[in-house]
Amino acid sequence: MATIGLIAGGGRFPLLLAESARAAGHRVVAVAHVNQTDRALEPLVDACTWVKLGQFGKVLEALKAGGAEGVVMLGGITKARFFRDAMLDGLGVKLLAQVAVRSDDNLLRTFARFLEEQGLPVVDPTPYLADRLAPEGVLGRHQPTEEEWADARFGLELARAVGRLDLGQTVVVRQRCGVAVEALEGTDACIRRGGELAKEGAVVVKAVKPHQDRRFDLPAVGPDTIDTMREAGCRVLAVEAGATLVMDQAEMIRRADKAKIAVVGLR
Repeated sequence: MATIGLIAGGGRFPLLLAESARAAGHRVVAVAHVNQTDRALEPLVDACTWVKLGQFGKVLEALKAGGAEGVVMLGGITKARFFRDAMLDGLGVKLLAQVAVRSDDNLLRTFARFLEEQGLPVVDPTPYLADRLAPEGVLGRHQPTEEEWADARFGLELARAVGRLDLGQTVVVRQRCGVAVEALEGTDACIRRGGELAKEGAVVVKAVKPHQDRRFDLPAVGPDTIDTMREAGCRVLAVEAGATLVMDQAEMIRRADKAKIAVVGLR
């Protein structure tokens, strides 16, 4: 079996991938980010090296030392942390100088291209997580109203349009009006801001960017998304089916049902 290099950001998806890959007989060599990656990853992998944002040389050294044959990038990196925690090494400075527009995708593609030049191809993680992609249709007990379905469909198109600009993956909609768009602050802050502006009954929509490189930064939702929506007074979560990763789906739907929030997968 292969040795997989895992460059881990925040959230539970790096942990889930590590569990699935090792259950399939693969070795997993992880590089984890300080103040981002869950420390519960360490016992789930064969080796784990901790780095600060921007320590690209240390990332490369750890992957090569661990014998990685391919690399998966999984888990979010809070962009705002870049301004607080980054510790650019010489390689980091060199790579950053190659990026004219420092959007998430451009930064990730530049690093992925560098790794491939070093004999470490970056691969799509979804084969390891295929059973965690959102299905199409209603996922829980509650159905959206006709008005909410219309908002969800409008929101999907709006999210895709925003994605073309590489701003974010989440929008909040009320009565076919975009009230919040995800940017630097991340999904939860976007939901809170949308809920505050819409007051109640808003629809949250998350979609993959039309030009998204599926090797990294796929949209993801989970139980915490529902908790944030409940606090913000949002009524519907609509995600792009077949493209959005759902973390702990059973627990997410349990919380959604309890909060009377409808969850749907759209194409």
